[in-house]
Amino acid sequence: MRLGLRDGRTEVRDARHRGPLRIQRAFHPEPDGAAHLVLLHPPAGLVSGDRLQIDLEVEDGARALFTTTGAGKAYRSSGAEASTTTRLVVGAGADAELVPQESVIFDGARACLHTQVELDANARFLGWEVVCLGRPACGERFERGRLRLAFEVARNGRPCSIERGVIEGGDPLLDAAFGMQGWPAFGTLVATHASLDAVREAIAAFDAPVAATSVESGDRAEALVVVRVLGRDGAHARSALERARHAVRTSWSRPPVDPAIWRS
Repeated sequence: MRLGLRDGRTEVRDARHRGPLRIQRAFHPEPDGAAHLVLLHPPAGLVSGDRLQIDLEVEDGARALFTTTGAGKAYRSSGAEASTTTRLVVGAGADAELVPQESVIFDGARACLHTQVELDANARFLGWEVVCLGRPACGERFERGRLRLAFEVARNGRPCSIERGVIEGGDPLLDAAFGMQGWPAFGTLVATHASLDAVREAIAAFDAPVAATSVESGDRAEALVVVRVLGRDGAHARSALERARHAVRTSWSRPPVDPAIWRS
């Protein structure tokens, strides 16, 4: 999918799909003409061997937000890995937010979540990944299976942040004091052009472990703000990142407008 400016409003210029991925029409709830796009995966989950690839482009000067209709799911696998790969290209002077709802990794799943973000000069970006291991509401833990994660951000071809990890079902790390401390969900937010102090203030009262740091890549002006959180479930962890997101948008001189799908 490719989005660009037309008469001061961001619109979908091109959208093609093959297989079970769709988009709803672009919504424009903000006064600056930013487009909100909802990615729809009708099967709602991934089974053994499924592969989804999402390619998004925001042209120079455009403003876009991408989210999903609900929580994604990776079901128990018979052996083959299921994967979702998302690639986002953001043009010069553009704003892009990649804020899908949480991913639920069922016990016994074998899954990979990979996000690649490429930023041009002065492009602003905010993105997150929220994961719930098992299904806490029914007492299911992530005792078997494997989850691979990668979240990469680069500007003008130069890496700004590369995060990769592997979580094995039943790993002692899930309960260790230096690991997830028994919390089943976690989330990571990455943002450019943000105030670290404002983000820390926004998350200070959250009722679970959460922290914000700054990651510099040579140029202080290009520092990234990174927020990490643990939670009771995916929605709980995401609620902390929503607070941080509002602080980032304030740094961007944009109002804290949420996608309507999050409250429906």
